[in-house]
Amino acid sequence: MQFPRPSTLQAKFLSGLATATMVLGVAFAVGFYLHMRTVLEAEVRGKARLIFHQVDAVQRYVRSTLRPRMFEVLPDQFVIEAMSSSYISREIMDGMGGDDGHIYRRVAISARNPKFEANLLERELIDHFRTHAGESLWQGYRDVDGAEFYIMARPVVFEEGCMRCHGARDDAPKELLALYGDRGFNHVQDTIGGVDLVGLSVTNSVANLQRTILGYFGFFALGAVLFFSITNLLFKVLVMNNIRRLSAMFSDNLEVTGGTELLNKLVERDEIEELEAGMQELNSHLLDARRQLEGYAENLRGMVEDRTGELLREAQERRADVELFVHLLADMRSSNTRADLWRSTLPEIGRRFRASSVSYVCTFASQNHFSWPEQSIMPELPDNWVDLLTESRTLLAADRAVIPVESSEGNAEGLLCICWDDARVARRQDYGLLQALGRQLGMAAENMTALDNLMRQKGTLQSIVEGITDPLVLMDSGYGLVTANQAARDLAMELSGGQVTNGALLELFGCSRPHGDCHISATLASGMPHVEEVVLESGRSFALNMYPIVSQMPGQDGPQAGDLLDELASGQARSPLGRIVVYARETTREKRMLSQMQQSEKMITVGKLAAGLAHEINNPLGVILCYAELLRQNLGDDQALQDLDVILRHTRHAQRVLKDLLNFARPKSSSHGACDVGAVATRIAEIFSVQATKKGVSLLSRAPSEPVMAGIGENELEQALSNLVLNALDAVPVRRGEVVVDVQEEGDGVHVTVRDNGPGVPESDWSRIFDPFYTTKEPGAGTGLGLAIVYGMLAEVGGTIDVGRDASLGGARFVMRVPVVPVAGDQQE
Repeated sequence: MQFPRPSTLQAKFLSGLATATMVLGVAFAVGFYLHMRTVLEAEVRGKARLIFHQVDAVQRYVRSTLRPRMFEVLPDQFVIEAMSSSYISREIMDGMGGDDGHIYRRVAISARNPKFEANLLERELIDHFRTHAGESLWQGYRDVDGAEFYIMARPVVFEEGCMRCHGARDDAPKELLALYGDRGFNHVQDTIGGVDLVGLSVTNSVANLQRTILGYFGFFALGAVLFFSITNLLFKVLVMNNIRRLSAMFSDNLEVTGGTELLNKLVERDEIEELEAGMQELNSHLLDARRQLEGYAENLRGMVEDRTGELLREAQERRADVELFVHLLADMRSSNTRADLWRSTLPEIGRRFRASSVSYVCTFASQNHFSWPEQSIMPELPDNWVDLLTESRTLLAADRAVIPVESSEGNAEGLLCICWDDARVARRQDYGLLQALGRQLGMAAENMTALDNLMRQKGTLQSIVEGITDPLVLMDSGYGLVTANQAARDLAMELSGGQVTNGALLELFGCSRPHGDCHISATLASGMPHVEEVVLESGRSFALNMYPIVSQMPGQDGPQAGDLLDELASGQARSPLGRIVVYARETTREKRMLSQMQQSEKMITVGKLAAGLAHEINNPLGVILCYAELLRQNLGDDQALQDLDVILRHTRHAQRVLKDLLNFARPKSSSHGACDVGAVATRIAEIFSVQATKKGVSLLSRAPSEPVMAGIGENELEQALSNLVLNALDAVPVRRGEVVVDVQEEGDGVHVTVRDNGPGVPESDWSRIFDPFYTTKEPGAGTGLGLAIVYGMLAEVGGTIDVGRDASLGGARFVMRVPVVPVAGDQQE
């Protein structure tokens, strides 16, 4: 059955909402009115201040500009219309007032003009300022002729500039006396005589404000009604309907359970009260159900405690099993040999299974055994121990268990024997747990064997890598160093000045990033070996051999160390794995020796060619020179003689070239003696000083004061050094040239350096500068044989010559290296 329910909750909610809305509307109207009143007051205050500023501006103009000017023009007259600041300010403000509802008055008590005598309000303000001498401004609202005005007033003080017209009557201008008589005189300086007053009507503004408030309040009321209606609808749909459904559910339940009396009481209440009463009734039913459940729980508690004890014992056993396996793993990590493994694990097994003794018997040829407690006699094995091994079966006897130790089924390597003094303990053991223990011990033993093999292989590989005398490093794909041998560490320290000690060579070779100068990324991607050459700034060169490390091929075992070394040595590799072996070999000496051999072979070949050409050409030149001399003796024509001079000059030049060719092809035999390099350098500098001075070039020679003996003849050294100095003098600019000859003894050699500030030799010409007939001079200025001859002389005595660019002077730099020989005094010692 259904009963009609009054919507008392909805009525309460709507009345409360209406009250809150009204309070909010009134508060909003009052707040808005006060805010607008404040805005209106700020506006009229600003207007009043603006009027005062205007009055002040007029009076300042009169006092500072107009009045002094009038006294200059009319010194004996006082024109009130142009010289009285009060009169002018009143006239100007009277012309502006009236229409916008503002008034301006400048009044006084006993005013000179009765029109500006202070009224009751103004006298009140004057008395106020006289009473409160510190105040300079008064503002507020006053009723003026039935209208509300905002009044701003300030006192008028008689200052020194005002006393001429308002002070003693006898001192006042005669024009004022004639106009006002005795009124407005005899005031005292610094006293308040009147007020400046500005009034602004706010009646219309207040009325407009009230109308605006009423309009806003009307809109608010309309919005409140709309909000009230929407809220009522939502409350009814979202709240009342749900509450009614809950009430209906309680009513149905009460009818079914026989609560008709309580249901009649609920009908007399509102919805919330109905829900509250229903919840109380539900609570009482739940309390009854709880009492019944507590009775059932007492019966179950005993069964739960018994089962909990069993589970706790089982959990402790499982925890002990886990701890045992954890200890086995720890023992495997801390053991170095299989014997250490068994000595550390057997006591753990005995304590876990509460055994009297535990033994391990290796069933291989060695027949080693380990026992806890230790005993020298090998434990007795069952007769079918071979079957236990082959069938991977655990034997549980009355007082012992025999477990095959195997890493996988059928791969057993020994038997584990556990013995108990109490047969009851033996019967409680878990067959599966013992089987798992044997597997775990088998895997541990197998891992120990594999680790031992790996350590031996690692030692072998380490000995091989460290035994390689050339640098060898292992890098990953991110250009990070994995390992390096001692040769790589020594080279890294040498190249970095001791800063890099871990052997990271590739950073020193400029291969520290994936897109650097090396091709490590490309080599890893291709999986093929790569060889490239790296030249450092110091001039040292290295050949880098890169071998990507191969990965395991499908269906094959992993690569062994020997296979990896064989692949690296043969230059064959399979797919890349992300690591690469870099083998560095210095080729600086090889390149230098190869360059010297090529230069020597070139010199020999060109020398033979030059010798043959010189012999073939020298004879015709001698004939030409002889007949030219005969013609010169028989001719008297000047033009013919000049032509013969040209023939003779070029013929002798050709003979000099041939002579250089012959000297190059068959250099005069060296004396293989010794000479003081410093003395030769000083003498050459003195010889060419005249030529240098004529050209305006600075020629300096710097040599040690002690003799520096070198294994080269004095004539050969003079010829070689003369060629270098002449070349330097030809290259440097006139008046600004610098040529320096340095002699230094370094190690087992003497270095003679000739450097200048000329244009230098281009780097592209360094490899050909010592070739015969190659010259950088203009055509006809050189034969190209001077440096080739110097090169041959030094090579004959075991010396060398190199070309480069001087860092300080910026020009060419030639360095001759000649073997040093002991001084005679040193030999005697």
